Amino acid sequence: MNRQEDDLLAKLRQTLIEQGIDTFHILEDLVPLEEQMEYFRYFERLRKANDPFVRDEEMFLLFSPDASVERKKRSLSLLASIPDVSAYRAIERYHSSPQEPELQNWASMALTSSRIVLSSDLSGQQQIYISSGLGGHDKKLRFFALFATREQQPFTELQREIVEREFEFQLKHAGVDVEKFDIRDNYFTILMLFPFSVDIKSSLDMALNECNNYGDFLDNRFLFTNVKVLSEEEIEDVLRKRKS
Repeated sequence: MNRQEDDLLAKLRQTLIEQGIDTFHILEDLVPLEEQMEYFRYFERLRKANDPFVRDEEMFLLFSPDASVERKKRSLSLLASIPDVSAYRAIERYHSSPQEPELQNWASMALTSSRIVLSSDLSGQQQIYISSGLGGHDKKLRFFALFATREQQPFTELQREIVEREFEFQLKHAGVDVEKFDIRDNYFTILMLFPFSVDIKSSLDMALNECNNYGDFLDNRFLFTNVKVLSEEEIEDVLRKRKS
């Protein structure tokens, strides 16, 4: 696991506790971090320009077949900037079935922005946005983990059973939702949602150690990231570099 990433999570968790912040927002969809940053830079430029606009006109343009993709990006961002339920519903409706598929991620970001603006206006409290390439749900972050066997030897049938049993037990005990558990010839991956308040590294370490009580067959090094889900080719590349 990336130690720096683990430290950042721990520090962020501690900061929220110290400041008494229990309301934060996590993007639910899988939007690459570079696209999230592009959206926020664009959103900030609009905020600074502070050009007047008419809500109903922007809502009309959003669903107009004649408006360009760039114009709809502007409409989504403008509507997300105001604490208005009608604007939020319009973004939500567009997000559920975008006329322009290339705006799916932009609509996801706008929907989250609108939710934050509305929550801030209604509660009068500071709202926190936690950025993650894999998103999350409610107060759970989505992470991808990769584990491999020692010397990249193929799993035996017994070892497969041990891995499934121990990891599912430890993760369930920690309140983690396993979205996908995929065991291959000499490695396995887990796509999971875990509560932000949980030290997930401890749970993963515990599961790994329990497995290794039955023959020390798992590599103690594992990859754990919230940036992206690795493809088969990328996983093979990681394992190849590790072996060499």
